[in-house]
Amino acid sequence: MAPRNSLEAGAHVVLFNRDIKPGGLAEYGIFPTKHKMKQGLRKQFRAILAHPRLDYYGNCSIGEKGALTLADVQTLGFDALVVAAGAQGTRQLGIPGEDAIGVMHAKDVVYHYNHLPPFSQRALPLGKRVAIVGMGNVMIDIAHFLLRLRACVEEVVVVARRGPAERKYDAKEYRYIEPFVDQQALQHEILRLRPRLEAVGQDVAVLMAEMTGNGQATRPPDCPGRLTFRFLASPHRMLTDAAGRVRGLAVEENRLVRQQGDVSARGTGEYVELPVDTVIFAIGDRVDESLGLPYARGQFVTNPHPDAADPLVSAYQTYDPILSGTNFASGA
Repeated sequence: MAPRNSLEAGAHVVLFNRDIKPGGLAEYGIFPTKHKMKQGLRKQFRAILAHPRLDYYGNCSIGEKGALTLADVQTLGFDALVVAAGAQGTRQLGIPGEDAIGVMHAKDVVYHYNHLPPFSQRALPLGKRVAIVGMGNVMIDIAHFLLRLRACVEEVVVVARRGPAERKYDAKEYRYIEPFVDQQALQHEILRLRPRLEAVGQDVAVLMAEMTGNGQATRPPDCPGRLTFRFLASPHRMLTDAAGRVRGLAVEENRLVRQQGDVSARGTGEYVELPVDTVIFAIGDRVDESLGLPYARGQFVTNPHPDAADPLVSAYQTYDPILSGTNFASGA
């Protein structure tokens, strides 16, 4: 988006990219078999890169530990510097044992199966029973990869802080993993939580129908693994063996609280150990503080009062009204 807006404003654009191929998450964050989506995005990037006023430099990392720092780039004579790096940092929960062998972030897996160096060169220490913490579309992709393409995985356990009504994945995406869902175990899990769900006015029968009503998808014959859910469970600490490898995940049981129409989870003080040997966090990302921009409280510090006379700001407001309220990072 940034290069296109700048080109339409008449600027000459130099694009530095950490990866060799352009596209970012459009290239490396989408499941590899979604060919139609990827080809459509690649077509857009090819059109932008073919513009005569754009120069592209791939495999060039920018940051305090990169090939160039932001300060280096600022000395090259550009009139404006736009940072469009996204959230490249890894979000953590800060629980004991997060650095144990067998604990990974979603990026480690997603970039691995999308063949992004250096992630593609790293081994994935997958065990037989994998816990995925998170209940969004990234969880769907990772579970699909594990159950469809990794025969060593016998079970994937989706660990969710809230309940089935608060699931964040798209129903269309769910179809990719539905053949692997243990329907009996899912029904048992929802019924186990009935008192806690009904306490906030949630209809258990409706939830049961939504999540288990179809349940007719055929599992591929060469994929024996199954998928189960553990709702209302917050990771508390990793359990490890003498070699520092994950042998389990301790979670705190939660209850639901409704406040002003919103439902949130609250810990009960009761803890349960889930016997897993791999834990993957699919809980979102944060910005990378090593990029070199002012940073505080997990995000870049931005200027709340951008200069309306700045040609970069006016260009964005003219060519992309959605971004007219954007705060531009100070120092950039």
